[in-house]
Amino acid sequence: MSSTVPDKVLVIDDDKDLRYSLKRALAGQGHTVIEADSGETGVALAKREQPDVILLDNRMGGMTGIETLQMLRGAQPQAMVILMTAFGTTQTAIEAMKFGAYDYVMKPFDQAKLIALVDRALGARRDLASAGKSARLLVNPADYKEGIVGSSEPMQEVLKSIGQVAASDATVLITGESGTGKELVARCIAQHSLRAKGPFMAVNCAAIPENLIESELFGHEKGAFTGATAMKPGKFELCDGGTIFLDEIGDMSLPTQTKVLRAIQDGEIQRVGGTTTLKVSVRLVAATNKDLEAMVAARLFREDLFYRLNVFRIRLPALRQRKDDIPMLIDYMLQRQAAAKKLRPKRLSNEALDALMAHDWPGNVRELENVVQRANVLAKGETILAKDLPQEVLNPRRAAAPITTAAVASYAAAPAAAPLADATATAGASMTAAYEAIYRQNRLNEGQNILSTIEVEMIRRAMEETRGNQLRSAMILGINRSTLKKRLIEMREAGIKVFS
Repeated sequence: MSSTVPDKVLVIDDDKDLRYSLKRALAGQGHTVIEADSGETGVALAKREQPDVILLDNRMGGMTGIETLQMLRGAQPQAMVILMTAFGTTQTAIEAMKFGAYDYVMKPFDQAKLIALVDRALGARRDLASAGKSARLLVNPADYKEGIVGSSEPMQEVLKSIGQVAASDATVLITGESGTGKELVARCIAQHSLRAKGPFMAVNCAAIPENLIESELFGHEKGAFTGATAMKPGKFELCDGGTIFLDEIGDMSLPTQTKVLRAIQDGEIQRVGGTTTLKVSVRLVAATNKDLEAMVAARLFREDLFYRLNVFRIRLPALRQRKDDIPMLIDYMLQRQAAAKKLRPKRLSNEALDALMAHDWPGNVRELENVVQRANVLAKGETILAKDLPQEVLNPRRAAAPITTAAVASYAAAPAAAPLADATATAGASMTAAYEAIYRQNRLNEGQNILSTIEVEMIRRAMEETRGNQLRSAMILGINRSTLKKRLIEMREAGIKVFS
């Protein structure tokens, strides 16, 4: 035993013989054992004795185990409750974990395994005790109704920029990595603008198929295309007097870019299939995680539209560039998640916070929110421990050097890969050899995205075969043209030559 004070275990079961057997086994391990023959008695004892672990039978006279479990959560919330049941139904398993049980076991059980489970539960209870009140709530969610949380210098610059541009009618371009909160900034600009009482609509340009984006933005007339059974106004028309947010605008096709430029420049739109020009007064806020300047240079984005969008730019920092905000963000998220379920917010142990602070967060705030939500669900008590965090946060893989085509060729030429050289007699065998080389290198450098590497080679092969015809290449690859186009842009931005 690591502690001089014996751990307390409360056994709640109406089977006298089972209580006696468990008491002997647990006392033999140095634990203090308390007994109760009903749920009602067990709850009263839990309030008075404050046990560390509770073994609870599910089917007893009076309150059921599940009902007792719910009462115990209020009487002794820090105790680890292990539900014992002879009827392992789906409902029992789900409800046991739903109401905060540490685990549940089926009767009859192996006594040695149960003792081991009690030891694990006691370890979790000690972890909670050592965490104590280490992490306290720092923020009042009411102070952050826009959802933008942070007091770091980079975020203060963002907030200053929002304040400078909000009251004007200038077009705003928000740039930054995925998951940094670009839509939150756009909404904040709209809420503090002169158009605050007008509508706000967000459009994800990357999520809408190319053949539908124009209709989504500008509407269509009845009969404009197959399926257009009635006139439908577009987002620009519906946003008249308000603000429209075009997210991922770098994924918009060149023809659609032309029409967006006209809407901004002249305040005029035309529905698909229509002949009437409509006047609209809309403030545009756009966002992208792409390098629009590079896309302009590559003639993948209209230069005149870029300058129309880039009137006022707000650059959002990545989360790794403002790690001082992480504790505040976590507190905000925990309080929001608890409020949605009308529960008391959980705390965060120092060890868990240290792990979260050390992570690089490639998915930025969106990734952090997902991790916090998962930990909030998995945490057994009122404190989130380091072990409640996913392994990719606790043990991040060491960054591996990218596998390039040159690296594949170099590897294939090495002595260890000599047998592959004989496999290049045909194009098919050559490709197989290349993929074998990629796989073998990945085995030596685990963590690299091998599927992404093969995807690049497949796209390159299709583009070479069709001499750069994107439509035919997409058909060969079994994907739609807009998906292929997005991949090609990403490859060019990464400096990967596809077809010349």
